[in-house]
Amino acid sequence: MSTRRKLSDAIASRQELNFVFGSAESKQAISQTLADTPEQQIPLSDILCTFSFVRDRKPVRYYYDADELQKWALNDIKLNGIRSPLWVRPHPTKPNQYELVAGLRRYKAAEILNLATVPAKVFTWNDEVAFQAAIAENANRSDFNALEELDNTLRLLEIQLGWPQSDVVSLLYRMNNAAKGTTNQNVLVSPEAELVKKTFNEFGKITWQSFVSSRLPMLKKPDDILDAIRRGEIHYTKGILVAGLKDDLQRQQLLRSVQSDFLSVAEIKRQVSQLNQMIADPTRSKRSKVRFSQQQFQSRLTSTLETAEKNPSLWSDDERLEKLEKLLKQLESIVKI
Repeated sequence: MSTRRKLSDAIASRQELNFVFGSAESKQAISQTLADTPEQQIPLSDILCTFSFVRDRKPVRYYYDADELQKWALNDIKLNGIRSPLWVRPHPTKPNQYELVAGLRRYKAAEILNLATVPAKVFTWNDEVAFQAAIAENANRSDFNALEELDNTLRLLEIQLGWPQSDVVSLLYRMNNAAKGTTNQNVLVSPEAELVKKTFNEFGKITWQSFVSSRLPMLKKPDDILDAIRRGEIHYTKGILVAGLKDDLQRQQLLRSVQSDFLSVAEIKRQVSQLNQMIADPTRSKRSKVRFSQQQFQSRLTSTLETAEKNPSLWSDDERLEKLEKLLKQLESIVKI
């Protein structure tokens, strides 16, 4: 059975949690602290990406395109250096080392370039403040995808209310039902609801009602898809497309294919559509099996070749090229028969 703190206890423990949600005066004070904290050069090897301040130990941004990151590192960072310092804090369990709070993309670029040191600012934040700092710094740079926004908003509400996620989700749905007039509206004027509204007013890019209707339903997507997105193994857009496949086994197979075969968005859409049509009309699949297989093969072969041309990292990867050579020989042998 889930347990939760009283709201009064949660609010009483929020003195340091003003980085995102506090008054104008407290935000100004935090901003001044950021400006007054000196920048220093820290060995890259001394910075660890353990994310101990996040509930599930995952960064607030889930995915970085490897090719885009490589180009950015070589064409920008190598020429101009890292212009915005990373935010770190003393590592909570490893002496003389630091934990990355914000700046994972810059950290990854520094790894690509084998930089010995990186510019950083060191803060003595506790877990809750470090998490909110990471959210604020990333949100200021670029938009989260919908799943990142869902997860991070729920994490923030957990901190604000001192409740487990299941209770936070339940409160949001009860507020939404009350707003629609389908249930008692007392919940909308409760202290908990006021805190939810305040959180969205000060942080959210959408209203709490839009969050309930457009973000919370993602929790009903297959867990294997959501987990793959959260691990950074698949881009959010591709993952949501794969989630549209109705058959569990076929969805798992397509997910593995997307993770390993560099399938394009167009190819994923095509496969999901065709497979769902086969599920809806099995007799149609049997009637056109030979013709469908030939068309599918030709389409996939063309799409694969086009994708390979657009993937520059493929042609510099000896291991992957060796595998392609073996597969090509097998294909040539089959076609000649």
